[in-house]
Amino acid sequence: MRGIQPKKSKKSAIVVCGPTASGKSGVTDRLTEILTGELQTWVTTLVVDSMQVYRELPIITNQERKRPAELVGITSILDEWAVAKHKREAEKIISGLQTPFVLDAGTGMYLNAILMDIDLAPKASPEARRKAQKLAVGSQNPRRSSREIELRMIGAKQRGSIWDGELLYDTTLIYLRPPRAALDARIAERSRKIAAQGVGEAENIRDIVLQGTARVNPSVLDSIGVRELLGYVTLGEPGLLEAEERIATRTRQMARRQMRWFDKLARKLEGRADIFVFQGPEEAEENLLELVRDKI
Repeated sequence: MRGIQPKKSKKSAIVVCGPTASGKSGVTDRLTEILTGELQTWVTTLVVDSMQVYRELPIITNQERKRPAELVGITSILDEWAVAKHKREAEKIISGLQTPFVLDAGTGMYLNAILMDIDLAPKASPEARRKAQKLAVGSQNPRRSSREIELRMIGAKQRGSIWDGELLYDTTLIYLRPPRAALDARIAERSRKIAAQGVGEAENIRDIVLQGTARVNPSVLDSIGVRELLGYVTLGEPGLLEAEERIATRTRQMARRQMRWFDKLARKLEGRADIFVFQGPEEAEENLLELVRDKI
């Protein structure tokens, strides 16, 4: 489906989005190569992912790619990272660009924040967050309720919807949405790689935790791959094969949530952006050259 052409006075953003293991990085790298060749100048890719920012986790967070990208491995697992930081860092880079840029996007909230003019809620203190979580126990959606409670506690102003902000850029959305069976097969392959090659990263985290001289970001400790492999290298439970299975299960669950987010984003942007939905990376790559020639 194609929407109304946005205003040409804006910078051009070409977004490659989709669930984890859908082949976004390969499509993004190929897209950026094509743009660079057509424009005869370097085109920048920015990764929009809440976990690929951690430099100590290149395998577990799948940072490998054929072409350099911004916002990958830029912070430590000892530091906290959040959507507001990602938005600020992205805007610093984008502000200096004269050419179209490419966003390789797996984290939906981060993508919305970068693409649209929306207000982000202020960060609550750990104490306020703990109190809000206790008060939200038993609610229908504890996570959402907890966030609403903590915002009231810190006196945050009422915000508009994160879905309806004005687009900041002339946006093209390339959405990779593989069939479930194909996606699950790719997730299984990804999970095998993490279990086979990510043990060393988990051991480094274990050593930091055991030394007690620094605090690892809690969101890192609970992230997919880290939690399972930490159990393996610390207690031997689960075993490596079971750890792989658990990684695959949690990844499938996350992929379903990502697709629901990007399905909604595609609906919300219809009429405001050019939107292309492909069932896999091969189909997307076959159409990239024709697609981007309309944008340059």
